[in-house]
Amino acid sequence: MNRADILLQVKDSESKAQQIVKEAEEKQRAIVSSARKEAAARVNEADEKLRVEYDAKFAKERESITAEKQSYLQKGKQESIGIKDRADARVPNVITHLMQSFERTLDVTAKTND
Repeated sequence: MNRADILLQVKDSESKAQQIVKEAEEKQRAIVSSARKEAAARVNEADEKLRVEYDAKFAKERESITAEKQSYLQKGKQESIGIKDRADARVPNVITHLMQSFERTLDVTAKTND
């Protein structure tokens, strides 16, 4: 082999090495890009999963609070009905008491005017 052939082989080997390095760098960029996309997709997927879980728990708590509110409202209505019933039952006694008190006042006034 002569010197020119050796130089051509070296030049050819350098060219192949540069091509291999270039392909490796392109492959590396592609892998990094793919990994970033996959990581972003996983983060978005995890965010969506958390959002769904949060919404479900929030809705469950809202239902619980609504049920508790209805329970308190129903209990309050029952108590108010009981108070009204007791008040209605006392009305005749109150009227009688007021009439007697009024009559006593009239009797006292009539006796002092005599």
